[in-house]
Amino acid sequence: MNKAVDSPSDVVRKLGPVETRNGLKSSIDHYKIMPEYKVQYPEIVIRALGKIYEEYNQAFVPLIEKNREAESDYESCLVGPDGGPVNYAVQIDMVGLPDVFLNMSENLSLDEVISVLKGRIFEIENSLAMYQLLGKMFSNGLNGESNFSLRFRDLLNEIRLRHNMKIALLAVTDDKHRGMRELEFGKRDGEMLADDEVVALSGFDKLMGPSEFLEHLEANNGVSDYLLYVRSSEPIAKLRNPKIEVANPLLAIDKIRRAIKAKALTFNVDAPGMDFDRKINDTKAYLSVMGMGYDIGTELDLYSTGFSGHIKRERAYADYEKGARLSDTFVGFLEGREVCPLKVETGETQLRAKPMKASYGCYGHVRGALNDSKMRSALRKGISTRGAYVIQPEFEIPTVIDESSGTTYAYVDRNFMGMANGKPTFIAGFRSLMPTSSEEFKAGRNHGNGDTVHAEISD
Repeated sequence: MNKAVDSPSDVVRKLGPVETRNGLKSSIDHYKIMPEYKVQYPEIVIRALGKIYEEYNQAFVPLIEKNREAESDYESCLVGPDGGPVNYAVQIDMVGLPDVFLNMSENLSLDEVISVLKGRIFEIENSLAMYQLLGKMFSNGLNGESNFSLRFRDLLNEIRLRHNMKIALLAVTDDKHRGMRELEFGKRDGEMLADDEVVALSGFDKLMGPSEFLEHLEANNGVSDYLLYVRSSEPIAKLRNPKIEVANPLLAIDKIRRAIKAKALTFNVDAPGMDFDRKINDTKAYLSVMGMGYDIGTELDLYSTGFSGHIKRERAYADYEKGARLSDTFVGFLEGREVCPLKVETGETQLRAKPMKASYGCYGHVRGALNDSKMRSALRKGISTRGAYVIQPEFEIPTVIDESSGTTYAYVDRNFMGMANGKPTFIAGFRSLMPTSSEEFKAGRNHGNGDTVHAEISD
């Protein structure tokens, strides 16, 4: 089954013209789409994504408990069965699903499709961004609006009705607030951003930065009148250099932070200085809970007890060259992913290591062969500066050749799921096609650049 999924590369297809579009009220001045190239997911693939989304929500139970500081934390999104957590909307980033698999999937069981998809997921993001771009990228012919725009706004309306409250975007630092004004709403410093513009461009009711939120709390006896869609990711400068300090005037104050967590619609609020094990912002700890990643706190966690038990770390690293064996738990993880452990030991199958928390994009990623001393050295350095890491086998990105232009594209799929009327619902999706000639693709960064072209995924 996996061979049928992974084998199609360099398939030649007529993808149609590439159109460059602009007109966004954003610091992004253009984007590219393939309006004639459509990807339709069969119903069983949509159901499988829904099951994975439900499992992802359940994986947050222990993460929330570790992060908890007060009984009211995240109470606005503990609305699932038996009061369980609900990440209201998520983005599932995954290796693109080739036509051969989409065509054969209806002959597979639901569990088989789930297994294939879980073996292709990079990560799942629970704090969405780029609302205007996602809303305008594709039109479904209904008043010029896209599936994302219609369904995401319906989801926000359902949340409003559930709680009888409006929803504000909250940037927890001044830098984040400034960046969101420019990227999401096309506003420079000093330019006014009215609430009706926020609604029109994003679907949310308001954007608040630190000063606006503090003024709001002061006027409302320390309680937010808004549900809060929190944007708390670290700035790019800190992703590049984790040692720099970033001022966080909201989250550093206990009563303010707890007021935020009580109305948060996102599980991503940490106290500055909180123990690493309790942090939840941009976490990837769910990957191991779901069997999609393997957690390590040190490189030695990859190896057998006898190897990792050496008192002196330097001796343990040196002994790797003498034939260290992978640990039984790591072997079990690899076999569960249908990856041959021997190929990992010999370097035939490469690995990708990601910071477990407070990182996104490809910042801090280490990829390569485990028998490569430079890769292991980079991994040790990453752990020492960023904390624990999550290991996944390196994914092979499928490619497609455009029949007309001859351009070879590598593609990944980004799908959006939400909880509507108590059920997992497919919001929208897009295929991100990056030319294989791109330096970013060659470096293993598939998050997109100015050359990336987008095609719509529909249900």
